[in-house]
Amino acid sequence: MGKKYSLGIGLNLFDAEAILLSQDNQVITRVKKNRVKVSANETLTTLIELFEEILSKAKKHKSDIEGIGLALGGIVNSKKGIVYWPQPPDSYVALPLRDYFKKKFGFPVYLENDANASAWAEYQTNFSKCNNVIYLFSGVGCGIIINGGVYKGRDGAAGELFLNPQKNMSSYLGDFSFLSRWPADLGMVKRAKALVSLGKETRLIKRISSSGELSLGAIFEEAKKKDKISREVVREAAQALGAKSAFLINLLNPEVLIIGGGLEVAGEFFLEGCFDSLKKFSFSEMRKNCKVTLSGLGSQATSLGAAMLVFKEKALQV
Repeated sequence: MGKKYSLGIGLNLFDAEAILLSQDNQVITRVKKNRVKVSANETLTTLIELFEEILSKAKKHKSDIEGIGLALGGIVNSKKGIVYWPQPPDSYVALPLRDYFKKKFGFPVYLENDANASAWAEYQTNFSKCNNVIYLFSGVGCGIIINGGVYKGRDGAAGELFLNPQKNMSSYLGDFSFLSRWPADLGMVKRAKALVSLGKETRLIKRISSSGELSLGAIFEEAKKKDKISREVVREAAQALGAKSAFLINLLNPEVLIIGGGLEVAGEFFLEGCFDSLKKFSFSEMRKNCKVTLSGLGSQATSLGAAMLVFKEKALQV
């Protein structure tokens, strides 16, 4: 019996990647694309392009490919193979991606949330001795490993970290608008632009394009060079994520909490800000034995996890 392979396609904050993975977890080949404007249409187009490119590179292994793993954002019902893409103010576009890709390309398709796939990849690669792991994907959703398995909930869509926004987001107990859905970049680009418009002295002025675009990567780069405004923006976002991290630590008492989904690019300064905040909001007894770290796999986590989960799901079917 020959070696088996899987295809993993993962979408991230900055880019998207497709890999061919062998059964012994060796990446045979990969294809990468940058992402500019994230939308339902862009997501579908990117997935198709990546699959076609990776398949062309994997021709000689085609007969030994066990299936495709797709890892992407949105509310993912992995049982039905549908992604619900949020649309303002409170509606969703339903994308039946599993059936679409299976019909288009003829392979078994396993659909997974980006955070779940990333959590599984990090767990298998870097934290296999830890049974309880949380992977924070850009602060919007999280992948949860409980007792060595991915926790998906009843419909396979667990891990979303927000409430649907309403006109009234408060009660006599206080304001809970903080629990509304956050932007994937934690609002850092919008915040940076606002500070620039106020005339704050910052190198970010030179990083804004003629069309008014500013990339999150530029903010991270300038923060690492100690640009004051960039560091202020990154620090504010880190503190907010730290509060959300503290809530998860208090709720689930994990051994490891991983910050990823693109935010790991911000580096140690971001991690320090996040940890300073979560220390204030989490119970010391819960926190003291929890390792808080940046993703070691970076942008590769989603595609790797998606490909790994194909083998896991196939094994469960035997």
